Amino acid sequence: MKKTFDSNWNKSEQHLPQKFSEPLFGHSIEFDYKRDIKCLSKVLQNYNINHTLDLDFILRFLSSYKYEKRMILVHGLEYEYDYKIIKMICEQPESSIRLCTLAMVIDPIELYVRDFYDLLISKQTDENNCDILRKLLEILLALNNYDIQKFKEIYENLFKNSLENDIELIHDKKSIMSKLLIQLLEGKRCEVNAHSISVAKTIAGQLYEVRQGTSDIDSDTYTQLFTRDSFSQLAAIFDIYEDKYGQSIQEAIEHQFKNEIEIKCFQDMVEYIRLPNNYYSKILRQALDEIPIDYKTLIRIIIGHQSKDLDEIKLEYSKIYDETLDKTIEDCIDIPGIKHAFIMIITSGKKLLSSHCERAIFGRRNHSSPTNSRLSPTNSRLSPTNSRLSPTNSRLSPTNSRLSPTNSRLSPIIMGGMEIKHRSQEAIDKLAHILKIKRPH
Repeated sequence: MKKTFDSNWNKSEQHLPQKFSEPLFGHSIEFDYKRDIKCLSKVLQNYNINHTLDLDFILRFLSSYKYEKRMILVHGLEYEYDYKIIKMICEQPESSIRLCTLAMVIDPIELYVRDFYDLLISKQTDENNCDILRKLLEILLALNNYDIQKFKEIYENLFKNSLENDIELIHDKKSIMSKLLIQLLEGKRCEVNAHSISVAKTIAGQLYEVRQGTSDIDSDTYTQLFTRDSFSQLAAIFDIYEDKYGQSIQEAIEHQFKNEIEIKCFQDMVEYIRLPNNYYSKILRQALDEIPIDYKTLIRIIIGHQSKDLDEIKLEYSKIYDETLDKTIEDCIDIPGIKHAFIMIITSGKKLLSSHCERAIFGRRNHSSPTNSRLSPTNSRLSPTNSRLSPTNSRLSPTNSRLSPTNSRLSPIIMGGMEIKHRSQEAIDKLAHILKIKRPH
């Protein structure tokens, strides 16, 4: 028989440790969105008092579910209780845990959009940072043609400007890198998983002639080749070039381009085209090795790729570094809530943190009264000093951190201390059915 939440706040919290210690975090019970929406609504009640949220709790709670179920909870909170959790999270002080929690409640492509915008802002103030352009490229490489169109639509809806215009404003529109990014954003790559050997031989020969000074291939031709041809066709070109002429394609790129960032970006594309999981594994490792840790990149790849290719990435990671990704995360990440969320996502809930860690978070709630300010701004979990991200590394601008097309709350109906709207059981059942949407990948 399913357990239900008592209307009394204390009594419902007494059920949490038992519910979360194994069943919910271990994915061993049926998804009960009504129960979970009610639980989250009680946690969000404190927002009405002092506009603070227990992000650590919300993050741990949501990490139990994959993208589709998290979206059911997000929309259910708005439909049933008028809680717009995205807006509420954006209004919290900047921190790594806020970034991670926000990533859990938005579409992966919106996550990429927000990161892309923040990187453009960073590029505006740090023009010589080559890593920023490489990260911009990394975000776009993960998108197919359909995703590219959705990416641009979300960007314009959030930031009220054309993405291409913003790129040209921040980076010289005549530069090779601007042209590369803008052509990728046109979404015109051939997506047929096939290639022509004869065409590959012809193009490989033309690339070789560049080194001999007898070819008219220029940087614009390179850019068009890398942004239009299918990945399988490009891989065939690279292989034939290296087999026939005894030179690496990386050397050909170094001969064609003189600017360091241009060389690195095109070489990054070669690695992604040939070995995408290897490419992402190295990016994850670099983010973990940075001081402070590059949480934004970790969040973008681990959460953003959860429903896509994370399983393949973590397998390749273990081959390259002779260590599982979850083991590295457990050893390196110093923010407990983020560590828990990452491990839950990477292992699909099969590897839980220690029972001591579980008791630490839920035990505090058991001994708290309904009026106890568990979500105080001075809570160490939300303190900026608790995050290893420096102010400059947290790239969210003050305006971006609060962007959301919707208001955080509508006028509620108060009943028994809980804010609710009268919804029929049939209505919310239909809601859950409608929101079970699969993303096209």
